[in-house]
Amino acid sequence: MLIRRYEAENMATALKKIRADMGPNAFVLSTRKIKKRDSAGRMKIMMEVSAATDLVEIESKDGGSTRHSRGQSEHHEISTLKQQIDQIKQELSEMKVREEPDSMKSLRDDVSEIRGLVELATDQWAETTVKGCGPVLSALFKRLHHADIDRRLAAGIIGMTSRELTDSSIGNEKDAFKVLMDVMRRQLKTAGPIDLLSSGPKVVILVGPTGVGKTTTLAKIAAHYSMLRRKKVGLLTIDTFRIGAVEQLGTYANILELPLKVANTPRQMRSYVNEYRDMDLVLVDTGGRSHKDRAKMAELLSFVGDRDDMYYEVYLLLSAATKNRDLIEITREFGKMAIDNLVFTKLDECNSFGGLFNEVVWTQKPLSYLTTGQNVPEDIEVAEPRRIVELILRGKLGLDRNG
Repeated sequence: MLIRRYEAENMATALKKIRADMGPNAFVLSTRKIKKRDSAGRMKIMMEVSAATDLVEIESKDGGSTRHSRGQSEHHEISTLKQQIDQIKQELSEMKVREEPDSMKSLRDDVSEIRGLVELATDQWAETTVKGCGPVLSALFKRLHHADIDRRLAAGIIGMTSRELTDSSIGNEKDAFKVLMDVMRRQLKTAGPIDLLSSGPKVVILVGPTGVGKTTTLAKIAAHYSMLRRKKVGLLTIDTFRIGAVEQLGTYANILELPLKVANTPRQMRSYVNEYRDMDLVLVDTGGRSHKDRAKMAELLSFVGDRDDMYYEVYLLLSAATKNRDLIEITREFGKMAIDNLVFTKLDECNSFGGLFNEVVWTQKPLSYLTTGQNVPEDIEVAEPRRIVELILRGKLGLDRNG
């Protein structure tokens, strides 16, 4: 599966770019607004659209590239449905998009409807395509789907695995499994631990929905850098809605003997960060916000949305127990504040881990940490592709990492 991101002044222009570049079978994965400076230095609001297609680019012998479709054996009804989708896309791309809220809402509804139709078609395509790959790869496809990996991504993984296997090994379960793991590892982007600056504090802001475990995760990271790496760490919170959250972070700060400040406004937050200028690392806890609460999300954006006067990185925390469709909606809303890295929490509460893979591939954001329990500072680890793939395929948390 080929995945690309596009930037354009509006949704219609983005769809035209996608259609011209990726062809009529491309489908939208996610959309969000971003801030970007033009050539004159003026800040503009742009649309960032992630799109995918079942076409795969294969490098040719002369150094160029060609595209091949894995859906040659699609049923007639799938082809008919795709033609209908293409027609809807064409009509949508020709619309004149105005910036008024009502027209934008209508456009989002149209895109959502198109996405639903494409999902239906590509789910059927996935099942049809994998049937021709033989019993071993068909069984691996079912295993991926059982692990909650999206059908389209799972079919893409199987397709790449099939092409990398020799004719003699395509029916060998051990060989196929080994190649499958390698294919999956190559698609996973990881960021490693927080990389401190050579001078001045590294400021990291943790955001995410309610109940995802931001305060506990912050304490684990703080403990690692202050106790194990002997770095100077400052804590800051803007979670003034829940007294209990401030008290919890205060308890961690006392145990770790770290300074803690509570900011009530964006200006105050920046002032406190400036006071922490002698620190190596400043960790900011934002408190939980429902991605559906527009007022709270707008308030969070006022703290985190503008980096013109302060350098920081934003880590989005997601629960591994969250359903795939909810993860897509959560990242779409929190993506309005330009996420740098992902952190998945609560792996100890899961029986399947495919959502991790889906989210990293869909967002193309690197995964930094995994948390596996409530213990501070023990239950956190740096995300590694091999570890994640093993979690997905074996469905167990307590693995022998040397095996």
